[in-house]
Amino acid sequence: MTPDRTVRPPAAAPRPLALPGFERRTLPNGLRFEYAARRGVQEVSLRLVLECGAGVEPASHAGLAELTARLLTGGMPGRDAMDVARWLDRLGARFRAAAGYSVSTVSMHFLGDVLEEALDFLAATVLESDFPGREVERLRSERLDQIDRQRDDPATVANLATIAELYGDGLYGRPVGGTADTVSEIGRDAVRTFHEARYRPDGALLIVCGDVDPERLAPAVEARFGAWSGRSGRVSPPSAPPAREGGVVLIDRPGSPQSELRVATVGVPYGTEDHHAIIVANAILGGLFNSRINLNLREEKGWTYGARSGFRFRRGPGPFVARTAVETAKTGPAFEEMMREIEGMRTGLVTADELSLARNALTLSLPLQFETAAQICGKVSRQRIFGLPDDYWETYRGRIEAVTPDQVQAVCRKYLAREHLTLLAVGDAETVGSSLDGFGAVDARSIA
Repeated sequence: MTPDRTVRPPAAAPRPLALPGFERRTLPNGLRFEYAARRGVQEVSLRLVLECGAGVEPASHAGLAELTARLLTGGMPGRDAMDVARWLDRLGARFRAAAGYSVSTVSMHFLGDVLEEALDFLAATVLESDFPGREVERLRSERLDQIDRQRDDPATVANLATIAELYGDGLYGRPVGGTADTVSEIGRDAVRTFHEARYRPDGALLIVCGDVDPERLAPAVEARFGAWSGRSGRVSPPSAPPAREGGVVLIDRPGSPQSELRVATVGVPYGTEDHHAIIVANAILGGLFNSRINLNLREEKGWTYGARSGFRFRRGPGPFVARTAVETAKTGPAFEEMMREIEGMRTGLVTADELSLARNALTLSLPLQFETAAQICGKVSRQRIFGLPDDYWETYRGRIEAVTPDQVQAVCRKYLAREHLTLLAVGDAETVGSSLDGFGAVDARSIA
């Protein structure tokens, strides 16, 4: 029988989400250790999560946690930075260390037959790094150069100005990588002191997933990390900033042909009761290509290559930011359309088609996010860092599919009130001109 090609075939049943079971242990020194064997795929990923993010560094040394993480491969007794690089190259492994606001993470990815050697490398970098002065100076100079170059990137200027506007002098108001003033103050002694105080096992978590033999893995981990000692304690989230009225900020970038636009407010942390409704609401507003603000500004108006929005969930209340870039002359009109779409989410119910599209986008692709060992480590580490339930991913689809139009409207009313939204533009003030009239008083500034 010839199929009718004018009729779309029915969708196949969603693929089930099959997650490997993780075994958990805690070493006598307090290091938590989780592992899952995925035999038949000759890859192993691991992630060491340490409670030493920017939330425990002095504000005067903002960027210290990130710089310390980047310096882990800078050398140790008997090996300089080049020796460490050659060692990693011989392993054929990937290595990355970075800091966030709450935690720092050290990640590795390698073939299963170099497991013991990879654990040797991990232990040496985390436990034995001595942060040579020349490496501290080199990476600090690199970071200062990066900060200086950010002034030439209007998107970065807009991002940094937005969080500073929302959070002021609070933790989330400054970049994890620090500022020129604070990074300039970081020397070898500060790095070593931070490492000594915060790189500790009691509070740390090691996650391993891939082609591993548990009988071989557990003794290997204990042999390399069992003598590690000390407590670090969980990094507490910052307090929510005081509620504040929104405003309009214009950062002058003379001659800029485009304006970077942000509509932002303080959002929520992980773990709110309406967490899944927020996710669905944002997908409809600006989280997907077919979201309202993207269809409006890109597809209908042709003013931008893309417009997006997102709630950045953290241990504390992270920001909500809607963002786009438009021709400078369209700055005011683009803000009008973005605000109109936000208000439409607050005052009306989303359609059945919009809800179905958002649910499908958020759930049908979920199994693809758990295909590799690295992906699984990343998802599990997120659960542990933010205290999500053990069944968070297994129940995710059902909770997303249960979200109703009324719940979508409720979270938009609750978290996206007009009076708390900050409008920020980075563009040519002379061209923007009066296009921002009608939004209230404009706070005009120069790029810092």
